[in-house]
Amino acid sequence: MIGKLLSKEECAKCQICCSFDSTDLWETPVVTPELKIRILDDYPEMKFITKGDSFLFRMEKEPDADLYYCSVLDHKKGCVLGDEKPFDCKIWPFRIMDFEGKRVITLSPVCPVVKTRPLDEICKVARELAPMIYAEADKNPDIVKKYLPNYPVIISQKP
Repeated sequence: MIGKLLSKEECAKCQICCSFDSTDLWETPVVTPELKIRILDDYPEMKFITKGDSFLFRMEKEPDADLYYCSVLDHKKGCVLGDEKPFDCKIWPFRIMDFEGKRVITLSPVCPVVKTRPLDEICKVARELAPMIYAEADKNPDIVKKYLPNYPVIISQKP
């Protein structure tokens, strides 16, 4: 989905979106019940936490650091889910957030690769993806995150 902005190779090499510290665990990808079933078919040992009608991956803290890695990350190959990854991951570095009761599409300030892209290219991809992102949020409101001020708003949904 986001291949117009970031290549799979760039993402697999970076993996910043697959690691979290205790202050950004809110970014943990939301997993639909259907995706959870498919993941458990291949990875029966996978653990989840309930979030609304959806789930989050349960991640273990690294022993010597305030760091958590996504449970489906292979440090050499990237995400083991391939095209079956959660929606949050498919649209990274975009996020859908609630800003004062309005849904907005924002850009993560931590993606180092997207920072190398021209702003007009980023906005163009966001506009192309917006209808699909808003439709997914309609189906699964659990993917809508609370707005944080350091996330620049790229698109605001019309009332």
